[in-house]
Amino acid sequence: MDVAPVKAPPPASSPAIKPAAPAGHLRNLWKFLVPVGIGLVLWFLPAPAGLALKAWHMFAVFVATIAGIMTAPLPMAAVAIIGATVGVLVGVVSFADVTRSTGTDLVWLVMLAFFISRGVIKTGLGRRIALLFMRLLGKRTVGLGYGLAMTELMISPAMPSITARAGGVMLPITKAIAEVLGSHANDPETRGKVGSYLILCAFHANIITAGMFITAMAGNPLSVKLAADQGVSISWLDWAVAASVPGLVCLAIIPIAMLWIVQPHIRQTPDATALAQRELVALGPISAKEIIMGGIFLGLLVLWIFGEDLAISATLAAALGVSLLFITGVLTWDDALNEKSAWDTMIWIGLLIMLASKLNEYGMVSWFGKEFGAHLEGFHRLAVYMLVAAIYCYVHYFFASATAHISALFPLSMALMVAADIPPFTAAVALGVLSNVNGCLTQYGIGSGPVMFGAGYVTQGQWWKAGFLMSLIYMFVWLVIGPLWWKFLGHV
Repeated sequence: MDVAPVKAPPPASSPAIKPAAPAGHLRNLWKFLVPVGIGLVLWFLPAPAGLALKAWHMFAVFVATIAGIMTAPLPMAAVAIIGATVGVLVGVVSFADVTRSTGTDLVWLVMLAFFISRGVIKTGLGRRIALLFMRLLGKRTVGLGYGLAMTELMISPAMPSITARAGGVMLPITKAIAEVLGSHANDPETRGKVGSYLILCAFHANIITAGMFITAMAGNPLSVKLAADQGVSISWLDWAVAASVPGLVCLAIIPIAMLWIVQPHIRQTPDATALAQRELVALGPISAKEIIMGGIFLGLLVLWIFGEDLAISATLAAALGVSLLFITGVLTWDDALNEKSAWDTMIWIGLLIMLASKLNEYGMVSWFGKEFGAHLEGFHRLAVYMLVAAIYCYVHYFFASATAHISALFPLSMALMVAADIPPFTAAVALGVLSNVNGCLTQYGIGSGPVMFGAGYVTQGQWWKAGFLMSLIYMFVWLVIGPLWWKFLGHV
């Protein structure tokens, strides 16, 4: 049998082999150059009067790091490591500060909560809860909206990854219901039938519940730490109680307001309950691991609410819950190792908290509050509260990261409010919640946005219109009803 000769590969100098074009690297070069340029310009500018040079240099490193997170030449954790390393090299932080940054209670609380959320998804408990609400409330379109909101409210306290909640629990259920009702993302004629409505209800419920609990969004502990730097201590229970009434008001409004904003073509959806029933049958009877997960979940809520009376911190309660998940086999260590978001978040949130804390330690935040607060003298404190909160919210159009927004603007905005005689607790909670709510404005402003927008049911115009209109409602609720509730609680 004749065998065809094997051709030798062309030599390295052959034109058949072309070197990889550097065009992609050149296109991304600006993402590196912008934060570096900003940092250098600030570094060499003279420090403002009354501010120590070290504080100004710390500000330059911090702003450059935030700019790097915004331009995203590398993942957020990598940018944070580079920013912290530069800070050590120029002498504004020590390497001991860097190594200690991931060892705080709040950082561990976030990481442990990611592991708990993995258990909710892995066992199927989150999916079962969603289907139960769909079966109970799904006969009408508005009922489906409330079912999505109730699901978010149930699972959000122990799921700090809003992206995981959106992509792992909410989106699959929402898409399945939309398709059963004849609403398809790739068909412009039918996607508005009910799909657009359901996607926007799920997304807005996601960001509202993210603002209702410290453990419902990874950036919330950062807000808590930045508030603590200015003398405000906020426990898990303090935040949850303060956010409860305005948060529930927002959740109650979303499904009804979306009927007006989106105007779905159908209002009766009996097929949705049939779908939920079929999916529940397919899931089978509740498993032992779901029962264990549910019991641990409820136990965590009890400890987060009453833990202070039992001398059990929120972080210790989370560690106890995760330990039980390992002991009972609900989670394995491989599950924990594969939860990349937890380890990634542990790095960047710890480093950003450390860098932001140094700004306060060196007097940058108090200087800013005094200098700019002087320009607000003579204004009623309510006017200052509304103005600062509105700017804090709507400047988010220019941010693609909730964490970058919090790091850059939370300390300064709180300092302005406090300088205008706004009660510190009110300022901290309002800004902390708005750090989540402002994610409604665009499809890129918060982690769950790209996930839900990517489903294809909502156009960018619809998304921005719904986001802006709902933001007006949210601002009224959180800046008017919220303070009335906080006054009733004795915080104002």
